[in-house]
Amino acid sequence: EPVKSIAVEYSHPEWLVQRWCEEFGVEPAQELMRANNDNAPLVLRVNTIKCSRDELLQRFSDAGVTAIATKRSPQGICVQSGGAVDSLPGFVEGLFQVQGESSQLVAFLLSPLPGERILDACAAPGGKSTHVAELMRDQGTVSAIDTSARGIEKICENAARLGLTSLRAQRADATRALSAFGHAPYDRALVDAPCSGLGTLRSHPEIKWQRGERDIERLSCLQSKILDHVAVYLKPRGVLIYATCTLTREENARNVERFLVRHAEFELQDAARYLPDSARHMVRDKYFEALPHRDNADGFFAARMRKVS
Repeated sequence: EPVKSIAVEYSHPEWLVQRWCEEFGVEPAQELMRANNDNAPLVLRVNTIKCSRDELLQRFSDAGVTAIATKRSPQGICVQSGGAVDSLPGFVEGLFQVQGESSQLVAFLLSPLPGERILDACAAPGGKSTHVAELMRDQGTVSAIDTSARGIEKICENAARLGLTSLRAQRADATRALSAFGHAPYDRALVDAPCSGLGTLRSHPEIKWQRGERDIERLSCLQSKILDHVAVYLKPRGVLIYATCTLTREENARNVERFLVRHAEFELQDAARYLPDSARHMVRDKYFEALPHRDNADGFFAARMRKVS
């Protein structure tokens, strides 16, 4: 009976209410669902190759755009008023990219270095790929793949607008051989896996009515397959980031746990060591976890692993 009443009050399906009450507790689950019914803020990532956050905030202020610095990402700006994204000062010049704050933190976990060879295995629309390239100061190679032709176009469009030349995008399936970029191993790889998307209900409220338990099981299997395949392409001592924008244990921690059992050559690292100081409270049991009701950001999960042999 409590599940039914909570489902009605917060307009969430009963199966999801039951799941989150069990995983988070009744009161935190209610706070999460209440936050899911709020509007998502518009958050941008400053292209620090071209300008600083303070410089872009000043340009916004001069143009009458109300915006503030984000609390956790050192490159984030939350726009509170100012019109359409493509009409904001600096859009055409490539001074920023639309990207949620929790999504921005994933590239910091990867911690890429200039000159490295990076694989982004599920890259569209390119928010994380372009961020990785920026953190590398556009020096090295970011190989971005996705199964969607339109997604690859979006990656290329964003990279061109941001002025990034180190990013190479190609249509490919991360569950199959990745011969398009040659056979040299990668220094680091990012798997931002296809998922149930239940962390993004503020922006996509329809998802909660389109998903079910069977979808979570199906997606978990697909995510495991992608992880197993991408792991082969890493150098010894290479870094693997697994990330989702959902809040189900099967797609998140359990997937990582099963991967580590299958792959003794990998070890889990503490995400807190690689995040900005302002975001280290978002780590639990070595995993990065963003929660809409706690962090005013999309729900996100990420694990950092290293190939030790």
